Amino acid sequence: MISRRRFLQASSGLLLPFADVGLRAAFGSQPELPAMPELAFDRSEPGLARGKLVATPARTTINGQAVNALTYNGSFPGPLLRLREGETVQLHFENRTDTDSNLHFHGLSLPPGGRADNVWIHLPPGVSFDYEFVVPRGNAGLHWYHPHIHGSTARPMFRGLAGPILVEGDYDFERELDCDDRLLVLKDITLDGDDVAPHTRNEWAVGKEGRLLLVNGVERPMIRARKSLVRLRLLNASNARYWRLQRSDERPLVVIAHDGRYLERPQESPDVFLVPGARAEVLVALDDAVPVDLWYYPTPRRGMAFTEPQPLLTIEPPPALQRVSWPATLVPYKPFHESEAETEREIILSLFNICTRFLDESRVDIHTHRDAKEIWRVRNVDIMDHPFHLHTWHYEVLDVNGRAPAYRAQRDMFNIREGDTVRIGIHFTEHTGRTLYHCHFAEHADRGMMAILQVD
Repeated sequence: MISRRRFLQASSGLLLPFADVGLRAAFGSQPELPAMPELAFDRSEPGLARGKLVATPARTTINGQAVNALTYNGSFPGPLLRLREGETVQLHFENRTDTDSNLHFHGLSLPPGGRADNVWIHLPPGVSFDYEFVVPRGNAGLHWYHPHIHGSTARPMFRGLAGPILVEGDYDFERELDCDDRLLVLKDITLDGDDVAPHTRNEWAVGKEGRLLLVNGVERPMIRARKSLVRLRLLNASNARYWRLQRSDERPLVVIAHDGRYLERPQESPDVFLVPGARAEVLVALDDAVPVDLWYYPTPRRGMAFTEPQPLLTIEPPPALQRVSWPATLVPYKPFHESEAETEREIILSLFNICTRFLDESRVDIHTHRDAKEIWRVRNVDIMDHPFHLHTWHYEVLDVNGRAPAYRAQRDMFNIREGDTVRIGIHFTEHTGRTLYHCHFAEHADRGMMAILQVD
């Protein structure tokens, strides 16, 4: 990956004369980062949150332009669902689109049936459904929701059906963090006049990427930081775009969470890499008066629509700088021990299929049982990358081609590069039922690159 400085030096020279301030001026005035609209839950009864979510076509504002899109409650992205660990959620969902729909609560460890995270429910146009579940302890962090209808997910997602979920918990490290807390939904889109551009034939093969790179619905916004430490909660709500983000001054980002699960301790990293569906939380320290740009870099993958490196977001330091610090420890968790695994399986990813088979909703591909500990060897024999997602349970990446990752983390998304073998450890705790594992390119999942897991 080229750095921002090397990119500027290697470019044609048009950007070379500009310092950061000049570069911002060259790109024009920047909008303030919009705050995410929030779903107004009724919490008049203790321990219970009641709300209503409607999937509907609407004329909404995207990057300052009136656009015909698909929305949840009329907004793009959909409204934030701010939940609390331990509370019961009753969510009335109405489908006012012209195709079947439902809700997948991506990242939440919920039962994969009944009125919880049941992707087998198909709601025809005009039909509603009442979801109900208890937010489990240990789920504090950033998750998201989107439709999950086999064959009919990619189009509505690209047109706008996606929104964040933030679960609040009670952790000691949270009370120690003195920071400016911001939620960022990363979503690319292509507009055709005042409509969202439809899929082309080739995009079903490689995944649809949009021309506009948006943060909370606008292009290249600015954060006027209220404190010298900024916490960015990042969600990649794109169909197929990979987002690799790096500070303009090439200082490290401090990673504190992946996929709605906090790390044991903060980890410095030169960048943060988000495949479709992934989330991360990072800390950005501002210790001088110079604004910091967060830059986007493309990640080479076969079939990608190349997008040049570019500044994605500007963070203006506060008028009065403070001393910056963060906790040395975050949230301990029990790591996966390979010696305790009772089964090792091989999962083969190839062109639009898993283990040479396309999704058949009447077939179970893997049977296991609650409390089982398993190792899955996920091997990509295809000619392109595939982001691997498991519903209901998180997993730990043990190694990539035999090499251990830089640090331990619990994930529900991980990129499997062409030719790579990634071993993951899974502990099937708490829940039973029928659920999915799949490639999280929405277009690939629609074409059948999913399989069914049954936990008894």
